[in-house]
Amino acid sequence: MATAAGGGSAQLRGRLRKSPVFTLLGLALLALAVAGFWPQYFSAVAGQAPSADAQFWLIHLHAALFTIWLLLYVSQAALIMTGRARVHLGIGPWLAAYGFAIAAVGLYAAALLAHRLGERQNDFEAAAAFVFFPAIDMVYFVGFLAAAVLYRKLPDLHKRAMFLATFSIAIVGLGRLVDRTGLESPLLWQPLSPAPLLVALAYDAFVCRKVHAIMAAGLIVHLLRLNAEHFAASEAWLPVGRALIAPFR
Repeated sequence: MATAAGGGSAQLRGRLRKSPVFTLLGLALLALAVAGFWPQYFSAVAGQAPSADAQFWLIHLHAALFTIWLLLYVSQAALIMTGRARVHLGIGPWLAAYGFAIAAVGLYAAALLAHRLGERQNDFEAAAAFVFFPAIDMVYFVGFLAAAVLYRKLPDLHKRAMFLATFSIAIVGLGRLVDRTGLESPLLWQPLSPAPLLVALAYDAFVCRKVHAIMAAGLIVHLLRLNAEHFAASEAWLPVGRALIAPFR
């Protein structure tokens, strides 16, 4: 009886590891990122009127690198879903190296674009505050990517760390999308912005029957980011923000 139960549990774990949930969530993150940045960037690429920043070469590089990441994440999740773990494992180290490299590009882009904002508005204090959000997104991305590398031999933790790393960059597009709804009450817009993460947490709780600590940490990190406007404009952050944009002045 115990052996049969153990075998059933092993089969359930195997089915969950090949579940399409994280592949579908990856596709949702890709769609939300494109939809969120459609007015500012992707519409210009599609031939509509470009904004000033959409004509800047670094915007194109930044968008291409992180869109490729989203596509690669979906591909890696799909490889596990279809049982091609060997190919997934072969690509993994290259994808991790790519992720760390684009994070460096992302931090450089954040500082340069913040500087350009300061020049346009003639307000470099606002630029120093603005750079907090893209910079912290890169910190979160690298942190969860490093966790995914650390947990590469623990599939359940590894794939959730990879999801959180991807969520930490795609969420910017979702935030833009939520902003365009015009919702002003935090009670309405704050539950919308972490929607993909909440779906993943619900899957863990109700299907896998286990919420991993790293997922709870991801939710806490995201909620802190959502409510960090006062910190970004505080003297605790502004010296860091000034230092980040100083090389471009």
